[in-house]
Amino acid sequence: MSVFCLIHGSTQNSECWNLLIPESEKLNHQAVKIDLPSDRQNAGGMLYAEIIAKQLETIEESVILVGHSFSGIFLPLVASLRPVQHLVYLASFIPKVETSIAEQLFDENPDMFVPDWAEAWTSVIGAGKCPVEDYELALHFLFHDCTPEVAEWGFSTRQLTNAEAAMNEVFPLTDYPSNVSHSYIVCDRDQTINPIWSRRAARKFLGVKAIELASGHCPYLSVPKKLASILDAVSHANQY
Repeated sequence: MSVFCLIHGSTQNSECWNLLIPESEKLNHQAVKIDLPSDRQNAGGMLYAEIIAKQLETIEESVILVGHSFSGIFLPLVASLRPVQHLVYLASFIPKVETSIAEQLFDENPDMFVPDWAEAWTSVIGAGKCPVEDYELALHFLFHDCTPEVAEWGFSTRQLTNAEAAMNEVFPLTDYPSNVSHSYIVCDRDQTINPIWSRRAARKFLGVKAIELASGHCPYLSVPKKLASILDAVSHANQY
């Protein structure tokens, strides 16, 4: 049995994992949902890592951290604070030492986002909103491969983390923790994080070949059984 620590992205709350957890339990795993605050706009990444680590204090086992989307930037930070068995980047950003995510996005890797998402983000954010506040945009970018019922429920889990300072700060560590291994799960139908960038970044930054999953950006909603199966395989000797 493994203990998965599930860290939601910047546009949903921890309830988004509710379809995945039963599938993981069927495979004899335990899951812990992490709640990230939505009112810490000026907090750096290390504070978020401390918030995550605090919620894991009662767990003695070495956990497998799963970070979705934006929360990938917190994974190595948590691993620097407490024992961690493995890091799983799920359709997520990967932090780069001596660089901020904002610098990666706008200067070094403009293809990190799918072009349509980048355009929608730029146009809507200018009006003081976020694309996922609009149901049709959320359906197009996040929930396009979900059943109508699941998409409707997924929309109800929306929550903006607003972690602007963590996005703009230089990565707080001088290197990745050396005592933890990594996996990257790329969602090949992702309409927000560019799968082409994900595959390249997994090799460049983590030194691993990305695990392919046929899904959109939120596989814990659209294909929870398949995602649970991949996480199960990762937990067994990191065979990917």
